[in-house]
Amino acid sequence: MQKLALTIAKELATADHCAVYNLELERAWPRNGEERKKAISAFAKSHGWLLRHYKDGFVAIFTKEPPSKRN
Repeated sequence: MQKLALTIAKELATADHCAVYNLELERAWPRNGEERKKAISAFAKSHGWLLRHYKDGFVAIFTKEPPSKRN
């Protein structure tokens, strides 16, 4: 997961969003419906990002969390 986090951070340094497709998602989170979405969302939050869009079996789109929402 650390490699995935670095990839997302690098992309978000220069872009508004980062799309991660199912092949990469399955390496860290096996498909199991809503539980997978919750785990990916928690991963995003732990890195200061938001899971903006999630389509099971296809893609997760991450964005930077707005400064006003950061703790």
